[in-house]
Amino acid sequence: MHSRTSLAIIGAGYWGTKLVNEYLALSKKRQDVALIAVVDKSTERLSSIGESLHLDHSILRENYDEVMENPEINAVHIATPNESHFEIASKAIAAGKHILLEKPMCLTSSDAFKLARSAEKKNLVLLIGHIFRFNNAINKIKELIEEKKIDGIRTIELRWTSLIQPLPNRDIIFDLAPHPVDILNHILEEWPTKTYVKAKSYERKRTGFEEIAFATFDFPEGVTSSVTLSWLHHGPRERTVNIVNKKCTIKVEAVDQRITIFEGNQTREIPVQRNNTIEDEITHFVDRIKSNDPPINSALTGVMNVTILESMKQSMEQDRVVSTVGR
Repeated sequence: MHSRTSLAIIGAGYWGTKLVNEYLALSKKRQDVALIAVVDKSTERLSSIGESLHLDHSILRENYDEVMENPEINAVHIATPNESHFEIASKAIAAGKHILLEKPMCLTSSDAFKLARSAEKKNLVLLIGHIFRFNNAINKIKELIEEKKIDGIRTIELRWTSLIQPLPNRDIIFDLAPHPVDILNHILEEWPTKTYVKAKSYERKRTGFEEIAFATFDFPEGVTSSVTLSWLHHGPRERTVNIVNKKCTIKVEAVDQRITIFEGNQTREIPVQRNNTIEDEITHFVDRIKSNDPPINSALTGVMNVTILESMKQSMEQDRVVSTVGR
């Protein structure tokens, strides 16, 4: 076992840049963590991130194969476009690297399972970037549900909406739905049994390139859920979870980490100590490498998440209710 986690970040786009910042900050707190490579095929992005974060030019790489061949690097954080996840993660596993792989794990559940099984065979940590598992507001709600302080849930509504220019070849279900689907599993400890999805491609006018989608899910014990996904909504970006039971509605503003309870004409807030979710997730990654303890964002969770996404796509394409578990 390595005494130090020596990392490479593969992908230096918007999210990759955030990750570089967080790993640099973590390495200042912990002597057992070092960021020793940042990889991106774009020389322009590498130059930009190197200049803005004052990185030594020696750690900037255009080819991730150099990372795979470097025995000093024992872990990688992959933040590249979704379609590249399987290829890069497969090479990282073959090279014996521990992996934190951003969501969605892969574009098919078959590929996702192959990665999970390959990492398991080599006793490598493979975590999936379901970052809301590290969100204090979401975890407070999970705690209240487990303690039966939020009981008799009837329905949960999640809204993941904003107004953005869709990225080329980006699919709204695989791009936006992983987080709502994972939040539902995290707080309920269940996967949906059925789904029905309607979606439209208003801007690109191409099947498979929808910019707005509406999903419904059935869960065990009569719980239902609706998820709204949109790149077309004007106004503030929404990342909200509304939980409805007989007594009240609980609204969680996930990014701001605020919880508000509406009961009749009364409104009150549940205090939440906001946390840095990225820092907590990458710390969890490093700690799992050292301890080999079970993670909360496991590869199995990633596989099941992709399985649900596939069911959503199938429902959308066939315009029918689709079974999501054991289908």
